[in-house]
Amino acid sequence: MWDIRLLGQKIRDLRAYGYLIALDDVGSGAASLRKIVEYEPDIVKLDRYFGNQLALSPNKQKLVSLFVDFCRGQSHLVLEGLEEPDDLATAKTLGVPLGQGFLLGRPRALCEAVYLGGV
Repeated sequence: MWDIRLLGQKIRDLRAYGYLIALDDVGSGAASLRKIVEYEPDIVKLDRYFGNQLALSPNKQKLVSLFVDFCRGQSHLVLEGLEEPDDLATAKTLGVPLGQGFLLGRPRALCEAVYLGGV
C-alpha cells in the first residue's frame, strides 16, 4: 500500500472531503518518519512501545519529547501504551497532549480522548 504512487493524491482527495489522516503505530513497521514528512498526517499515534515503561527509559523520553516538539501546531500527537501511573506522569511532564492506554480507559472516539495538558 505504501508504494502506490498515487497515495499522496488520494490523501489530498480525502482531505478535500473533510477527512482527517492518521498514522498509527509510528515508530514501528511501515509508519516511518518518512511517511510523517510525506503525508503530513493530522494525527500521529506513537506505538505503544514508547509509552510502555516511559518513566524508566531516558531514551524513550528523549524521542517522545522530539515528537512533542515536531507535532506542535502541525499534528495531534497520541502516545499509546499508557498503562502505569508513572508513565502517564512522565508523558504529562514531557508535554504529550493525548494519551491512550487501559490506565486511561477503554478505547473511544478522538473527541472523547483524555487531554493530558500538553500544548
